[in-house]
This record gives sequence, structure tokens and C-alpha cells, in this order.
Amino acid sequence: MTATERHAKLLYWAGVALGPLAWGINLQGIYALTHFSCESTKFSGAIMSTVLAGIALAGTAISACAICRGAGAEWSDAQGGGPRTFMAWLGVGSGVLFALVIANQLAASLMISPCLR
Repeated sequence: MTATERHAKLLYWAGVALGPLAWGINLQGIYALTHFSCESTKFSGAIMSTVLAGIALAGTAISACAICRGAGAEWSDAQGGGPRTFMAWLGVGSGVLFALVIANQLAASLMISPCLR
């Protein structure tokens, strides 16, 4: 396997990896920034959540592009290309799902004051 093939196969996994990673960073970051958000600015968690939702959606877009690019290649592939396409579709769904979860946490952080603890 060449480096180009390895790089192309990693694109199928982008949505699967970036969505949960962005959500985990968002969850821990909001908890870590709660104390500082009460003292200074209340929008630091909102900014972080917006950026991380964008990262989750970027993983979705990368997986979707990998599906579109590899759609014709699966017919010429001797092994079918089915598992890679399945993982890419799973990445698209996972990225969208985790972006919605981050948006839900963003809405909660905007409605609830961090100083209530």
C-alpha cells in the first residue's frame, strides 16, 4: 500500500473520528471553562462549541467527498470497496449526529448561567 492509498483510506474515517473527538473536547472544555466563564466572559464556551461543531461538520464533509470520489472506483476495485463506503456513510451520519449534540450543548450553555453552581 502506497502513502497515497493510505491517505485516501483515512479520508473515509474522517467523520467517524472527528465527530466524537470534537464532542469529547467540547464536553470537557465546557466543564473546564465554567469557572472562568463566570468571572470574565460568558461566551467562551459558546465560541468553543461553535468551532468544534464546525470541526465535526468538516469531518462529515470530508467523508461525503470520499464517498463521491470513490463511487466509480468501487466498480473497478477487485475487492468491491463496500467496507470503505460503509465506513464513509457511517462517518457522515456520525459527524452530523455529534454536530447536533454539540449544538444542543451550545444551546444549554447559552440558556443556563455558568454562575449558578
